[in-house]
Amino acid sequence: MIRTMMIEIDVSDREIWIHQYATTWFGDANLDGEFNSGDLVQVFQMAAYENSVPAGWKEGDWNGDGVFDSGDLVWAFQDGGYERGPRPNIATVPEPSSLLLVIGALGVLPGAS
Repeated sequence: MIRTMMIEIDVSDREIWIHQYATTWFGDANLDGEFNSGDLVQVFQMAAYENSVPAGWKEGDWNGDGVFDSGDLVWAFQDGGYERGPRPNIATVPEPSSLLLVIGALGVLPGAS
């Protein structure tokens, strides 16, 4: 017997994937890390805008409704990344540096004062 599971993806899941995992902006159709005029040229060349044809990310469906329309453009521009360059990759949990680990280890070695 094969069991299937329905997984529902919502807006917050898309935001996490785009902002944290892909480290980019909504509107970055070619996923090069920037949302700029090159992305807009790409999606309009796909000729899916306002045609009610199925569209994916590279065709301009950035809000996840399956088509490329004005809602996607509004969504992308509201994200605030147009012509801002690459999205900064900000680590939420800083890793300890190796220097701190060495200093900490020296404090527990026998004979260290």
